[in-house]
Amino acid sequence: MLVDAILCNYAEAVNNQLYIAGGGIDVVQIPAGMEPPLGISLAIGIIITIPWSQTDQRHDVDISLLERVTGIVRAPTVDGGSEPISMELSFNLGRSPDLTDGDHQHVCLAANLPGLPIPAIGKYELLVRIDGQTRRRLPFRVTSIAES
Repeated sequence: MLVDAILCNYAEAVNNQLYIAGGGIDVVQIPAGMEPPLGISLAIGIIITIPWSQTDQRHDVDISLLERVTGIVRAPTVDGGSEPISMELSFNLGRSPDLTDGDHQHVCLAANLPGLPIPAIGKYELLVRIDGQTRRRLPFRVTSIAES
């Protein structure tokens, strides 16, 4: 299974085609003086290429936000606790009758993450796992814009 992914300002998957705006984000700048958590907005567009032998079966996708030094980023909950920032979904791509062993199909996925609570300036990544295996890491930095 091959996974292509991109961080962007906006992503949408329509009729198994991926539409993105502002693709290629690797730095997110926030205004100076903002207090944590820093609400940023990101999106992720994903194209998964699936070999014939892995169609007609369920696949689980997990996308997690990680701080590159300390690990999983947690968001505060209303009860005073916290939970990992992640999303989970699954898909089952049917096997078209005109495909044969060795052919591939793809599925497009998109997720928009407005107001993502980042705990501090620093280095982060979105980790994409499929069926428990890490398939893609999308690193980015959060920096502060100096006031002028």
